[in-house]
Amino acid sequence: MNRIQAAVAGGIGRPGVAAALRRWVADDTRVKRLLTARRWMSRAYFEARYLVPDPWRLATSSYERRRFQASMDMLAGRRYGCALEVGCGEGIFTVLLRDRCDHVVALDFSSLAVRRARRRLAGTPGVEVRSLDVRVADPGGAFDLIFCAELFYYMSRREFDDVAARMVRWVAPGGDLCLVHGTSVHDAGPRADGAGAIGEMSARAIHDRFCRAPDLSVIHDRRLPRYRLTLLRRLEAPRG
Repeated sequence: MNRIQAAVAGGIGRPGVAAALRRWVADDTRVKRLLTARRWMSRAYFEARYLVPDPWRLATSSYERRRFQASMDMLAGRRYGCALEVGCGEGIFTVLLRDRCDHVVALDFSSLAVRRARRRLAGTPGVEVRSLDVRVADPGGAFDLIFCAELFYYMSRREFDDVAARMVRWVAPGGDLCLVHGTSVHDAGPRADGAGAIGEMSARAIHDRFCRAPDLSVIHDRRLPRYRLTLLRRLEAPRG
């Protein structure tokens, strides 16, 4: 158990602490956004959430299944060689992504999530689960598909701009980048000065940033009532 997990788990046995922790990790408030804007705090937050398996109920939520299926449908039956899933969590949707790809590299920075993903996907050919924080490290190589869902809310604007610029370079020429982010809670636009205060990351800000990238072309951009889906393709040769 690392220091973050130990700090989170240390008070679980005390009266009322477990209930208070569950309320905190389930609460989508400005306080939570403030905490997740700091790197070490965001790691602690996710370790706390993953103390309970499947904290977002991905395995049982019909909404989550429909949204993931809509993401796959947007790929229009294209087959990919090597894919990168950023923020794979416990690997619940990784197997479905593997159906479209020869090989999937699935990343998450939560040690608890990675442990469960490896257990879930053990024996699945063509799937590699890695513990990696894309804010501080690159996965290495180029990928025919990058799938990224519900990730960038938990970064500062500076971290997002840095990761977004590097992520574009991870897409192989002619490869695709698929983004999906919910709009119901986080869709507050950035400040007029572009600084982007804590808590202002939104589907609009995130997807618009990638849509403006000079080396990407927009294939599909669906703005649905509860989430936004965007598929972009890296140009075979840089513009200009």
